[in-house]
Amino acid sequence: MKMLAVGAHLDDVEVACGGTVALAVDHGYEVKMLVLSDSAYERYDGTVLRTREESMDEGPRAARALGVSDLEILDFPTKDIPYHSSVIEAIESRVDAFRPDVLFTHWPFDTHQAHHSTGLATVSAGRYYNSILMYEPMMPAARSHVAFRPQVYVDITASIDRKIDALRCHESQYRKYGDSWIEAVRSRSRLRGFEMGAEYAEAFEALRFEWKP
Repeated sequence: MKMLAVGAHLDDVEVACGGTVALAVDHGYEVKMLVLSDSAYERYDGTVLRTREESMDEGPRAARALGVSDLEILDFPTKDIPYHSSVIEAIESRVDAFRPDVLFTHWPFDTHQAHHSTGLATVSAGRYYNSILMYEPMMPAARSHVAFRPQVYVDITASIDRKIDALRCHESQYRKYGDSWIEAVRSRSRLRGFEMGAEYAEAFEALRFEWKP
């Protein structure tokens, strides 16, 4: 079984499906993480919130915390990843080379413009693939006028600690949001777990999904 998780930024996959990724590794799945930007970030007022050196150190450490060795980082602009053929073809070339059984990406109604564009580009790139699951958006960048519909649940009780460990590897983000960020992610996982009768879970919206018994 092969799983490809696409994120706009280093930390997106960990927030959205880190528990699922860790479980997939535990079950012997071949897992690839594809991140579209180096994730260096500067506010409109010039305040640097994450340098390239920081993100390029944090991202691989977080992937290793989940058990993933196959992390590829592309060089599209952090804040301005476009829904454009250049992005679609970059993703499509990796999808066709890796040939995942299930493809994970951003929900296209996420209010972060880079998440939105990455989701749309992945859907286009994966147009010939039968299983595409979209991440539940997470605050502070996730508010939308469209409601996310949790349809596919994964019990991550056995991997919640590794998910949190991976998040803590992103020290620049922890510095930005503090303990409330970690607790919000854990609480969302607890909520989704309660809904499915588990302690912790992650939820996804299915664009389409092929059942393979």
